[in-house]
Amino acid sequence: MPRSCCEITDRTFGAADADDDLRDYHKHGPSAQTRAILNLVRSLGLHDATLLDIGGGVGVIHHELLQDLVLTAIHVDASSAYLDAAKGETARLGHADRVEFIHADFTDVASGLPEVDVVTLDRVVCCYPDFQGLLMAAAGRCRRALILAYPRETWYVRIAIQAINFLQRLRRDSFRVFLHPVGGMDAAIRTTGLQRASLKRFFVWEVALYER
Repeated sequence: MPRSCCEITDRTFGAADADDDLRDYHKHGPSAQTRAILNLVRSLGLHDATLLDIGGGVGVIHHELLQDLVLTAIHVDASSAYLDAAKGETARLGHADRVEFIHADFTDVASGLPEVDVVTLDRVVCCYPDFQGLLMAAAGRCRRALILAYPRETWYVRIAIQAINFLQRLRRDSFRVFLHPVGGMDAAIRTTGLQRASLKRFFVWEVALYER
């Protein structure tokens, strides 16, 4: 992202949005594509795994996986409001000593992070202009698997994203949503030695699992 990544994200994704997402999680549980990510992680047969969740929002993925599969997690997010919400929920669940929180553009800090068993990106790549840099940096941190959810390349998703970005321009908000080419994302990830093992499609989202 641009140099002002965290500033842009903080302005777009504030405390009210984080509170709404946390309430929705408490009421309804993980969304459909997040449940698919969780199921894929659990299908790997890991025990006491390490997790890196990029753009983890209110922390749904590690809240769920710390209950039965993951030993420690790293949560990197450019929104301070979402990190604060995730920290509060992590403490409430008794997991505060098992999660490291980092407020940053992931690509700025990736090289300094340890390798982990699983890296997840749930609806993150569509918020980032340089998908190749993001995905190659993410793949470089995983020993076993990379799992990501991203928008499908369909006409109705394309129209929806164009409408969202039009409204963003009217609001004079520099944050944009991107519909990156699935083939280009796949090619970028494969250059790191990962191969796609499964693909699940929803109406708007696709969830892909890559393994070494």
